[in-house]
Amino acid sequence: MPRLAVLHYALGRFGGAAKIAILQAVYLSRMGFDVEMFYGGPILDDWKRKAMERVPVNSLPLGLPKSLQDAKNIIMTLKKLGAFDVILVSHGICPFFSRYLTMLLGHKVVWYCGEPLRALWEDYVSRESYETQRGTVKPTSKMLYGKTYSSIFLSETLYNLSIHTLRTLDKKTVGSYRKIMANSYFTKKVVKELYKTDYDVPVVHPGVDVTQYANVKTSKCLVSDFILAVGAMIPMKNHVTLLRALKRLPAHYKSRIKLLIIGDGPMKSEISSMIRDSDLQNVELRANVTEEELLTYYTHCRFVVHVALYEPFGLVPLEAALFGKTSIISNLGGTKEFVIDGETGILVDPYSTIEIANAMVSLIDNSELAHTMGLRARKRALAEFTMEMSSKSIAKILKSDN
Repeated sequence: MPRLAVLHYALGRFGGAAKIAILQAVYLSRMGFDVEMFYGGPILDDWKRKAMERVPVNSLPLGLPKSLQDAKNIIMTLKKLGAFDVILVSHGICPFFSRYLTMLLGHKVVWYCGEPLRALWEDYVSRESYETQRGTVKPTSKMLYGKTYSSIFLSETLYNLSIHTLRTLDKKTVGSYRKIMANSYFTKKVVKELYKTDYDVPVVHPGVDVTQYANVKTSKCLVSDFILAVGAMIPMKNHVTLLRALKRLPAHYKSRIKLLIIGDGPMKSEISSMIRDSDLQNVELRANVTEEELLTYYTHCRFVVHVALYEPFGLVPLEAALFGKTSIISNLGGTKEFVIDGETGILVDPYSTIEIANAMVSLIDNSELAHTMGLRARKRALAEFTMEMSSKSIAKILKSDN
């Protein structure tokens, strides 16, 4: 039975990438791998229980030690990982730790790429400058690595040099991986362009844990008067454009329905101020939502709006689909590999407030259309995008590579 280590570090916040990593560890364990998980960063209690019920969960350290004990933890973790047959880096880990890992054990490392680290490669992912990430990178770095490192390496004078140095480090790291898988064809294209890989990069779409939604009856889902948006408060999630689109709705729509945004992050204060200053009384922000609460919101919303800029895949529309809810999504990135325009959802230009507003109006005015699209989305999710299917594909690749 192959010994498999699944590594993930939630760099700053718990989100869809962390869910996928945990589910990969759980499902690969069920499929015969001897799995241990190495996890760092924040994790919701219900997801921690889900992981620990099935696999041992170890602490995954950051690669920049702030003390002698931190350095010892890094060395001990690397030694422990040396005993595994395969090391699956799910989405991403600390770029410094990943470099140590590949220098010592690169011949064992397989990367399931959710996206290249956007703090370094935003211009390759979205065609926007990596400078757009500065407001997110600084507070996240301070939280992870401490004030001293961050104040030095991310200072105004050294910021660009630090980013370009880390780019060089990242390219060397990825060049040492034994194999790379991508979570979408969009991600595959970015990886091939960015890292100039000369070997195939198989695509394995993420999936949802159907057992978690086993009791959902779409015909009995109560629908309330709110639209749902789920995503971290960071520039890429594009909440600002969504709010501007909401302002475009005629007044009688605003009085009939509200927007509920679930998420947290460095832009929360800015977005809260925008809501107050624009007098958007029909918008509510909620953070620190449990998984059970999130499932309730999916059940009761009319539909989901997820207009992130260049989402490599995006789990939210897939989760919503299992509740028979359709989504308005960005026509850029990999999310459209699940959502089919006009059939299971609506694709819009994420930069166009007019397109986003018109799509919301069409689904508010036609609840039957929203319901029909939602049922089609659920059917597609169950047929092609379950975690069991995704994990079977990963298991096949891992076993064929041994």
